[in-house]
Amino acid sequence: MPFASGQVAIYYGTYGGTRSPNTYCVHDTSRSDYGKCYGIESGKAYFVQTDTTTYPTLPCEAEGKCTRFTSTASTRTLTTIFSYTGKQAILQYFQTRSHSPYGLDPNIGQVILVPIPSPTSSIWFIGTHNYEISTWPVYEPVLNYKAYLNPYTISVGNVSIIRWSGSMFCSSLPLIAAEANYNNVWYAGVTSVVWAYEASPLALIPLDYEREYIPYQEIRNAFGYSINGVDQPGWNADDIINTLRELFPDRAWAVLDDRTYALYLYNLTPDYVPDWLVDKLNPIGMKVLQPPSDSSIAKAWMDELNRRNAYNQLPSEVI
Repeated sequence: MPFASGQVAIYYGTYGGTRSPNTYCVHDTSRSDYGKCYGIESGKAYFVQTDTTTYPTLPCEAEGKCTRFTSTASTRTLTTIFSYTGKQAILQYFQTRSHSPYGLDPNIGQVILVPIPSPTSSIWFIGTHNYEISTWPVYEPVLNYKAYLNPYTISVGNVSIIRWSGSMFCSSLPLIAAEANYNNVWYAGVTSVVWAYEASPLALIPLDYEREYIPYQEIRNAFGYSINGVDQPGWNADDIINTLRELFPDRAWAVLDDRTYALYLYNLTPDYVPDWLVDKLNPIGMKVLQPPSDSSIAKAWMDELNRRNAYNQLPSEVI
């Protein structure tokens, strides 16, 4: 069975191309700027503050620079990267960078406030202490990860970076933050993930995992989910098309048939298909199942795919 490759970058405050961003939030309640976040580059930071009486709205909330949680958690699922029930995927690489008040402990026995991808609700690649540690960065040859603590400094907090490469079979991949039940804490960063999956027909439609993908059994029976809206393999192109016609007749979507390599477009025309998507899929031809009655429908599909797959595009200063 041939495999295709998926990738995604998830920004929660910093941008992957920035070498040493000074991104931080203020969790010292004695400071006049308590609850503000600075240096936010892309996405939002996360802030845990359960006291909604004293702090009904944090400044970073009001400014759109953070996502606030009003309950503590040992580990928190921030998002689902992919979910392929009945299909096999292989996690190949990730790098995660986190800014937070806390950092990696001296033996890499646990990670505090460092979001990491994991195929289960546990932090699977940590838990065995490294007794050989003396200086940072640390390389663990058995588990094949490299960890950095404060490779650069920020105005408030610590910088933690973990890079991992290998082959781990998994059918789903949530992004987990280990918060250790702390309150009045924040974290920001970026996580990049690369994985492989069984080459199959693809459903090309951006979906919300909790509100659109999970509730519909017929969708889950037809194809898998990916946060980037592209790497969503199914079993039969006709089944994917029929399911999407029934559930989303007023939305734009596309289906790649891996037998003929035809790209079927619904409420779309070829001029709305981004160049990077054509390069990735390399279709032999495109067939319009239904042209868009309103160009805004097609544009919304294109804009959302571009937003979720921004890592595929060169920054404007490079172009």
